[in-house]
Amino acid sequence: MRAIQLAAFGLDHLQQVDLPAPRPGPNEVLVRIEAASLNFRDWMLVDGQLYRGVSLPIVPVSDGAGTVLEVGAAVTRFKPGDRVTTFYKSRWIAGAMRPEWEGAEIGGPEPGVMRELACFDQYSLARAPAHLSSVQAATLPIAALTAWQVLETAHITTGQSVLLLGTGGVSLFALQFARLRGARAIVLSSSDDKLERAKALGADVGINYAKYPQWGALVREASGGAGVDAVVETVGAATLAQSLEAVRMHGFIGVLGWLGGMEATLPLAKVVLRRVRLQGISVASLEEHERMVAAIEATGLAPVIDRVYGFGQLREAFERLTAGGHFGKLAVDFSA
Repeated sequence: MRAIQLAAFGLDHLQQVDLPAPRPGPNEVLVRIEAASLNFRDWMLVDGQLYRGVSLPIVPVSDGAGTVLEVGAAVTRFKPGDRVTTFYKSRWIAGAMRPEWEGAEIGGPEPGVMRELACFDQYSLARAPAHLSSVQAATLPIAALTAWQVLETAHITTGQSVLLLGTGGVSLFALQFARLRGARAIVLSSSDDKLERAKALGADVGINYAKYPQWGALVREASGGAGVDAVVETVGAATLAQSLEAVRMHGFIGVLGWLGGMEATLPLAKVVLRRVRLQGISVASLEEHERMVAAIEATGLAPVIDRVYGFGQLREAFERLTAGGHFGKLAVDFSA
């Protein structure tokens, strides 16, 4: 079967290889993988920056979707013909994350999805929404679940407001989920064109942070002077102070990434006096994933996909990811 392996760190070391077809064990599911999508952690793996130790060579990329071909004797969750996605935190079934469940992530240190056939434990998979193609469903496991969880944790509901930094996959899923909850959405981008596209998706306000680097005050103004109820903080150190300026008293800042730096200095008086809740968010449990899928099906939500690449174009997809010009998710169609 076709597969992509990373033989050494760096884009130049992504290689298409032929691997033997796997067979499922008693608790495993054999999946024909039909599509994948990229997240920044996939780039971190390829570039040698992943926060987990990995053994090379490794099949990269965490998020995929496909069809069940065969199930092991002890499998009860799936049957042949079911359409599924991978589930990134493959041991986190429900409740709070536990230390002993860390380190079993698909796409590093566990093998990823850039292979035509793969066996997964039955709890490392989730049902794909019925109305989505495999390319669309492949965008859900990390980006959509992270966006879902930050709004769940912030308890966002009708009449509240959310600030979204950028127009990548997580931010646009958060925009869509916020609109489903009846919340107002304010979006930041350095591109006026992207801001207009975000408004077409339902954003109420767009602010160009390149034109207004002190955008926190503008966000407060756009939210009636009090500030937003929640910030989906996807950038990190470079924007955290402005996010704190933008959030309301008793507001919530969900920190999802560190593209803008991993070490931040904050005015703690604002954190304390505004009683701000600052929390790290890293996907969620399988139980939460299944609730998200039910919501996506009930509302007919469709992921925003910037561009779809063929199986042999993984390098090109990574180059677009790191260039940062995409609007929504980057996907790989194995049939292309």
